[in-house]
Amino acid sequence: MSNSISINDRTKAPFRGLGVLEEIQNQFNAVSEKYDRQRRFLIPCFDDFYGTALTVSEEVKTVKNILDVGAGTGLMSAFFHEKYPEAKITLVDLYSAMLKKAEERFEGNENISFLNADFATVDLPENNYDLVVSGLAIHHLPNELKQQLFGKIATTLKPGGWFINADQVLGETDLAEKIYTENWKNHVQQNPNLTEEEKQSAFERIKVDIMAPLKPQLEWLEMVGLKNANCYYQYYNFVVFAANK
Repeated sequence: MSNSISINDRTKAPFRGLGVLEEIQNQFNAVSEKYDRQRRFLIPCFDDFYGTALTVSEEVKTVKNILDVGAGTGLMSAFFHEKYPEAKITLVDLYSAMLKKAEERFEGNENISFLNADFATVDLPENNYDLVVSGLAIHHLPNELKQQLFGKIATTLKPGGWFINADQVLGETDLAEKIYTENWKNHVQQNPNLTEEEKQSAFERIKVDIMAPLKPQLEWLEMVGLKNANCYYQYYNFVVFAANK
């Protein structure tokens, strides 16, 4: 991306190789059956996390078209469908088993469509969506692809539209990251609703995360032409940040 910014070595990630991509796909396909149930127990701030994303969306006067980036099993889309039942929602995700669960969730709903594609590189129509949302997906991308995706989102949003990202971020310092990670691992380890196998599976999945700090991501949004980039919620490394066109 021509107008990318420089960030320190701790936040940089090499371009994802095919082997790593396949590993992530295999891990998420493997947990697709139980993913929604697990997510409530894996996210300490579940209600506030998704609730804030919904509240921020109220800044858009009329919501007719929504794009869910990295939609997985459709959990984020389910919340937005409940809030905007007449809106058309497009779910895009690379992982076929996860997206199959989303198709089952919304079976028979003509307002919901699905796209099995790499959301980091997929072509998106210009000025098409009132809302672009994402939940716990973009942190899997290398930083170069995060910036590329933000540019695509800026292009596909309608004037006045909003991008809302509920995701995980890297700590701004090594100490902050240590505290973030220890807090989450303790929460998972002590949660009686998760089996030992589920806990270990979650710990394995985070090994392929490529999180970036919040501050540069807000800057990247501004650099691709979006405005008012801001964080609206944070609980350790769980954040909801957004910007509008």
